[in-house]
Amino acid sequence: MSRFHGFRNCAECKEGCTAGNFVDHEGKRYCTACWIARENPKHESLDEIRAANREAAGKWKRQKYSREEGPLPVGPQSVNKY
Repeated sequence: MSRFHGFRNCAECKEGCTAGNFVDHEGKRYCTACWIARENPKHESLDEIRAANREAAGKWKRQKYSREEGPLPVGPQSVNKY
């Protein structure tokens, strides 16, 4: 079963981006850690930012529902106009 991939991946480290943890620049998407490393390589908490991004991406990505896991959620129902 496929996974939901949220906001695409970072162009540098290929980690999944989540809401508020990325920057789009010249058609490429960068996670905040890679963007900070690019603009300020001597930043003190770069490893902490990278770990926080990985943790957020792990929480964001979820398996889609499948029939083996139980009933599928009830989606929009068709409407009879006649």
